[in-house]
Amino acid sequence: MNRIAKFFNRHPIAYFVRYALVSENVNEYDLGDLGCFNDFNSLDSIPKLYFKINEKIALDASLDEYEKALQIAKFLRLSMKGGSGIGLSSSKTLEIMLANKGGVCSDFSQIFNVFCFINGIKVKEWGCIDRFYKTEFGHSFNEIYSSAKQKWIAIDIHKGLVFNDAAGVPLSAIELFSELRKGNNVEFKHYSDYLSRDHHRTPNVFSATTIPFIISNNRNDVTDYYFEKYQNLLSPIVINSLILLVRKNHKFIFVMDNYKAKLFPQWMQ
Repeated sequence: MNRIAKFFNRHPIAYFVRYALVSENVNEYDLGDLGCFNDFNSLDSIPKLYFKINEKIALDASLDEYEKALQIAKFLRLSMKGGSGIGLSSSKTLEIMLANKGGVCSDFSQIFNVFCFINGIKVKEWGCIDRFYKTEFGHSFNEIYSSAKQKWIAIDIHKGLVFNDAAGVPLSAIELFSELRKGNNVEFKHYSDYLSRDHHRTPNVFSATTIPFIISNNRNDVTDYYFEKYQNLLSPIVINSLILLVRKNHKFIFVMDNYKAKLFPQWMQ
């Protein structure tokens, strides 16, 4: 089984095929609420641990969603040191992160999705990469909807950042990468005292050449079911392959670039 996992994780053809099976192109103007975590999940499926920890955040109900999201983000980032990747069920991931035994960007995005959801905040998860195979970086961040500002706003929990335009207006994910590609100034603003250890790499992750995508069909109950059942027996990549096999996988939705043209070798396009 480990050999199979290594094959899918390292072999270039298997790597590209795996991405091809979960990726699709969508015009940004047809985006709507596509990828909104709230549309694919129910409160009944959320582990009790999240509600228990949520009481400690003690959100002010009068705050706008953006202010609430920042309060959640500050609590999570300042309470958890992070570390190596986890990628397990939402309950196990939170448990490990609370013990300060791990947590990369995707793990922070995963638990932030859930905390926003149980607090009535619309949330999306985004990814961005420089290439599919032998990538220099792959990164996850989030986006929440603010009723007061009437827009989606990008928040990077792992790096402790929000992104503002030249006038100080918070940017959505699409606005962020649009501004970067136009060569306009973007403020990378830290919303707390936390400073990422690799903050010097932030301009490489968020740049004019980076390819962003939404992680859609992100069903917490599906992830939890398969990982809780098999995480002690199989590697995460094998479990994710199983979820793909039964067609309950998440989707990578590319809204600004044709992923085939930008990220696949010529012979696969």
